[in-house]
Amino acid sequence: MLQSIGTFLAAPENFLWTALIFVALMVAFWALYTFVPRLKPYRGQLMVITFICLFTLLLFLCTFSFRIKKIMKYTNAATMPRTWVALMVPVIVMVVVSILNGSTKPDEPFKHWQLALGIGVAVFASVFLFDYIGYYLSSALFLVLTMWLMKERKILRLVLTPICWCLFTWLVFDKLLYISLPTGQVFRALGL
Repeated sequence: MLQSIGTFLAAPENFLWTALIFVALMVAFWALYTFVPRLKPYRGQLMVITFICLFTLLLFLCTFSFRIKKIMKYTNAATMPRTWVALMVPVIVMVVVSILNGSTKPDEPFKHWQLALGIGVAVFASVFLFDYIGYYLSSALFLVLTMWLMKERKILRLVLTPICWCLFTWLVFDKLLYISLPTGQVFRALGL
């Protein structure tokens, strides 16, 4: 059953249905958080954690559609998403418990819509560019742009953070898990 659900959610032709289901669930949770008086002061925090939960669940379900090669003993394509899911569960539980027991402050008015929009556009642009310039260059540009939008102006940090992140992800994915990240059409054309 999980394999059929994962296959449905991961199929490119079902992307619109998956997105509509995701949006419908987010709207339903927004309504729940709005109309339950105890939850309304925490609606923003709860919507963020709900988005993370639903996205984590989506990734987890999609892993059941991955083909597993017999030669892969210790890792496969599902290893990293499932590891991420396993690490997210205790974090999500801690956040929800802190909201429900009242140890978290209620939401404050959000005044940084331009920053949020800029980062959202940067995320989508970064993912879009994976196919063209590869994961490493795309994520490095994303980090520099995001840090700049968040008013980071120290050149050393703007240079070292993307380099360290790309080195870390290369070591974890390529050398430890033997999972190649997208190199991009530009680098493939250059033979790199």
